[in-house]
Amino acid sequence: MSKLKQLLYSDLARQYELEGRPDATPTFLGLLCRLLHPRFLPIVLCRGSRWSLLLRIPILPKLLTYLNILLFGLEVSPRTEIGPGLFFPHTSGTVVGANCIGSYATIFQGVTLGAKALDMNFDPSLRPEIGNNVLLGSGCKILGGISIGDNVTVGANSVVIESVSPDTTVVGIPAREIVSATRGTR
Repeated sequence: MSKLKQLLYSDLARQYELEGRPDATPTFLGLLCRLLHPRFLPIVLCRGSRWSLLLRIPILPKLLTYLNILLFGLEVSPRTEIGPGLFFPHTSGTVVGANCIGSYATIFQGVTLGAKALDMNFDPSLRPEIGNNVLLGSGCKILGGISIGDNVTVGANSVVIESVSPDTTVVGIPAREIVSATRGTR
């Protein structure tokens, strides 16, 4: 239970930071008060789903996943390993079927992470791996057994079907790297 608690405290701390309250310390009371918040409860449900899957509690992972779909339009596979500091500014239409997602990911609405073809058995080699400090813009699609490096920004409505190097911004269909004025030419 302490791993779940640590993840939820990290997620709550990230929300405090994004709200301009970086000095606020997550507490159990703060966690309880935040439970019904539409940007926090979806995370609690997906964390609970993953936790119950790992503990092999029957039915609960699917129940929590379905509850997230019904309440928030957010489908997160309990098989997806997600690091601390997860943030969903908006959830509607988002499908997360990645192999893993690193720390401090921000995932906007309408994002799809998954296999390129139907994969009912959740083969990790067919699923994307998302790095740390990644921002996934509204409506973007990341498909296949590819890797998205750390500190990557994927632009809105982009379709990513090839791996992306760290410290990169990609946009378009298919997604391609854009040159940042602060980083110069690659």
